[in-house]
Amino acid sequence: MSYISNLMHNRPAIKPGLWILIVLTAAVLLVIPPLSSLTTITLLSRIFILAIFGMSYDILRGYTGIINLGHALFFGGGTYLAGIMFSRMGPTLDVLLLAVAITLAFSAVIAYIMGQFAFRGTGFIGVIACAMITLAFGEIARHTAETLREYTQGADGLTFRVPVIFQDRVMMYYYAFLFMIIMTLILRRFVNSPTGRVMQAIRDNEQRAKFLGYDTKKYKLIALIVAGMASSLAGIMFALLTRFANTELLTVQNTLNALLYTIVGGTGTLYGAIIGTAFVQLAQNYLLELRGIHEIFSRWLLFFGAIYVLVVLYLPKGFVGAYLQFQAKRQSRKKPA
Repeated sequence: MSYISNLMHNRPAIKPGLWILIVLTAAVLLVIPPLSSLTTITLLSRIFILAIFGMSYDILRGYTGIINLGHALFFGGGTYLAGIMFSRMGPTLDVLLLAVAITLAFSAVIAYIMGQFAFRGTGFIGVIACAMITLAFGEIARHTAETLREYTQGADGLTFRVPVIFQDRVMMYYYAFLFMIIMTLILRRFVNSPTGRVMQAIRDNEQRAKFLGYDTKKYKLIALIVAGMASSLAGIMFALLTRFANTELLTVQNTLNALLYTIVGGTGTLYGAIIGTAFVQLAQNYLLELRGIHEIFSRWLLFFGAIYVLVVLYLPKGFVGAYLQFQAKRQSRKKPA
């Protein structure tokens, strides 16, 4: 049990300097709305919400070693369930609370069913099988949403009203910011818990975790359920922000977006999803604005792809991963020989 015990006691602490940086960043973000345009406020709100979507995927890939190609099912499902309930039952706070309860139950049940099929194998074959099975679940969800046009409006998208307290863009910014802080603290507590440490042991060496007596399938299911619930909550917040849902939210491309956030920010770091989401969203927004300057920027995806390739080549562990690696090297130089 020494391997797991070492993981249990090796909990990363946030240094005072980093705490100061976090507090200063939070203070700046709190005073941004009065000084910014609605476009900027909406973009930042979007980053706050999508960062939790990225974190939820990092729990799977970064902390448990699971490749889930159908993760957008939970995010899009949360957006659709909230939107359908608002359009059918009215945009009230009572309906929102009901939507949260139903969405959490929905995501937990779907994650459990998905895991029963996806986590049957181990090793490289098990990883590939998991990816394919979760992809199938995601495509089934997307096809279902396109078929049930009476409720979802299909590929055209569903528009709906939201409760009055979420209609003001500035207040929505603060709600999204608070949501990101609360969910980050909850997910950080989860990954640093004994359960989270076993998940990391599974990521590093699943066979060793099995030999030590841990039911790896059970812990994978826990990771999938928690990640699914976090993603679905982010989906509800996304619904409150955009007041729109379409089937693009359920596609594998949306799942790959979450993967992109974690890779750019740093997998297995949790906070990397915030940095990665901000980088990706700001880069996309900047490149889209450049389309008005020159025609070449109308193919902005080529430029974005080039930026992504450079990040992967020169920062393979992402921004946060590179920072942690730098800190580790600096600490090792300080130690006496």
